[in-house]
Amino acid sequence: MMPIHLAAPAHQNGGPDGKGWTRLSLASMGGLAGDECALRPRDYSHLVEAQDTRRAHYGGYGPCIADGRCDACPIFKAAPLTLTALTDRVLVRIGPGGSPYLVNRPEDGWASVARRWTWQDLARLQGWTVGRAYRDEHSDGFWLERAAA
Repeated sequence: MMPIHLAAPAHQNGGPDGKGWTRLSLASMGGLAGDECALRPRDYSHLVEAQDTRRAHYGGYGPCIADGRCDACPIFKAAPLTLTALTDRVLVRIGPGGSPYLVNRPEDGWASVARRWTWQDLARLQGWTVGRAYRDEHSDGFWLERAAA
C-alpha cells in the first residue's frame, strides 16, 4: 500500500545539536501539528508528489480525517474524478488566493471561462497527469496532460 498517512514529526527536546539548542515551534511543542493525508495536497508541488505518494513527506497537505486508518477514510475510498476536454492539454491557473482554476482558452488570461477546482479533487483526477509549471502575464499555473491510453 502506498504511504498516504503522514505522521506529524515528533518534538526533539535535545535539538539538532543534542545540547538543547533548537528553534522552537509552538505547533511541535503543544501537539498542534496533526497528521496529514497525502491525498489532500494544498499546492502545485504537493499535487505533483500526490501523483506517487511514495514521494510525499509531511508538510503541505491537509489534515488526516481518519486518525491514520486509511482503510476507513472517505477520501481514500472516493471514486476517481473525470475531466472531459477537447484537447490533450488543459491549463490550470492558480488564482490570487491559491485556488486552482481550469481554463478553456489560456491565451485569454482571466477573461477565459474558468472552472474552480480544489487541489484535493485534482489529485483524484483520472486519465490526466500533472504537467510542467506555467507562468504568463496573467498568473502562475500548470498543465494537465491527457494520459496515454
